Amino acid sequence: MEQPEGELRYEALVESGELDDEELMDQLGRDVARNYLNPSELALVFDDLGTPEVADYLRANKFPADIKVRHGDFGEIVTAGLYRRVRRWCVPILKLRYKQTPNQAVQGTDVLAFRFRQTPPVIAVPEVKTRATRKRALGTEAHDSLEKVLGRLDESLHFALVRCAERDHQFLVRHLAALLRRPEERVVERHMVFVHEALVWKDDVVALLADVVTQRTELTVVKISGLQEFVARVYRAAETGAGPRRTEINEDTSA
Repeated sequence: MEQPEGELRYEALVESGELDDEELMDQLGRDVARNYLNPSELALVFDDLGTPEVADYLRANKFPADIKVRHGDFGEIVTAGLYRRVRRWCVPILKLRYKQTPNQAVQGTDVLAFRFRQTPPVIAVPEVKTRATRKRALGTEAHDSLEKVLGRLDESLHFALVRCAERDHQFLVRHLAALLRRPEERVVERHMVFVHEALVWKDDVVALLADVVTQRTELTVVKISGLQEFVARVYRAAETGAGPRRTEINEDTSA
């Protein structure tokens, strides 16, 4: 699809095929686990447990059973990884670690990403939507959600600041505090990420969204074939891989 006219910028991503299926599931499973678990929890809970017991714990206490919530969480995990590893933004917190109830979403901005060293510093605010079925109005719904999130951005920045202070990441605390104190000295970028079933995706979603966007907005669509089963397999890989690989699930200090 050509770029739409107006303020919307569109990029589509598809599976690269660079990893074989087993490697892909292993990598994504570990990434899912590290988004829900922090090192202190691993040390306190998992030290005396084998793989089956770890899997039971994750199913009961961490991973959502509700398919809609699980898909939403997966979309946020994919988005955080995309901005941190591929686009090289700073993503200072993994929000899913702060879930209190597995089948409820964490309130606030889906993902926050920063370029602190730019002048003025830049904040990317991606609104994430994950869909296994087609909905033509997906883009306009995301647009409305993003508007609400941007109206309460300082709440999400404060949440991130407190979480970084708890981890004693003073560099991040200083920069986040400056963004809160001087909102006029920051640039806020509007982003959307749709993680979507590839077989039912149609570009008319982009065209409809382009009609309502009035400010520069970056849209990324991640297309995955068989999305529902793909997500289920990734979570099964996370359940079985978290126990023996727990030393690999480290705090994200560079993101």
